Amino acid sequence: MKTNMHLAHYFRYHWDRPNLIVVTGEAEEIWKGYSAYRKRYEIPEAEPEGTAMLKRIFAAAGLAAVSLPEAERWGWSVTFPQSSTGIFCGVEPEGMVCGTVLESDPSKNLVVVQRQGKKSPMTQSHFSLLTHDPVEAVERYFEEAEQTLIRIAVDSHGRGALLRPMPGGNFDDISGLSDDELIAHCFGLAADGAIKQLDEVLLFYECPCDRQQINKMLQTLPERQIAELWGDLDMLEIFCPRCGKKYTVKRE
Repeated sequence: MKTNMHLAHYFRYHWDRPNLIVVTGEAEEIWKGYSAYRKRYEIPEAEPEGTAMLKRIFAAAGLAAVSLPEAERWGWSVTFPQSSTGIFCGVEPEGMVCGTVLESDPSKNLVVVQRQGKKSPMTQSHFSLLTHDPVEAVERYFEEAEQTLIRIAVDSHGRGALLRPMPGGNFDDISGLSDDELIAHCFGLAADGAIKQLDEVLLFYECPCDRQQINKMLQTLPERQIAELWGDLDMLEIFCPRCGKKYTVKRE
């Protein structure tokens, strides 16, 4: 891990009486890491709307990943209803978070979530959204794919909380709380020692892409597509679909 990495501390707790898993975290360091990564590799800055959506998915997807007892690999591809702005966010088991803003067909409204445990095959889920909020995408995933209602709140500074019920658990203790009140309540429970800490996880912005992966991606394309891609060129510029980093590939 790089010594200058911006590290975000996320915590998973168990709240005994209502039998809830509680996750708290502050995504601001992930956001700073994203900005530093973008500048390091000269990745153009997205429009403000896209950047705001990307930051919220970093926060919410991080909370969701930490809510699991074992780390998994996640990929979130989100297109919003009647919007030309889409986003991708990936979360790796090692704590890496990455993402990019994508152009989207305004007629599409689709979230695709890929998820893979250490010794499990990849699963893929599809569903639609009602709003333009990436946090809704994470809540809807649990509702659609796991048939579980969860509660997530993320504020403008990246401070967030997630609550998901264990068997027999309920949300009675947080009923009626606004997002800001929910975040304050969860951080307060943790500070007071009223919930039992189960784990601490460090999340940071970085993409696992490298030149070998880009070359492998090219090699998996059909021969006709490869020929059309190269044409008469001696050099290609390939952008990582996960983070937007540019790679220059020479014809062999």
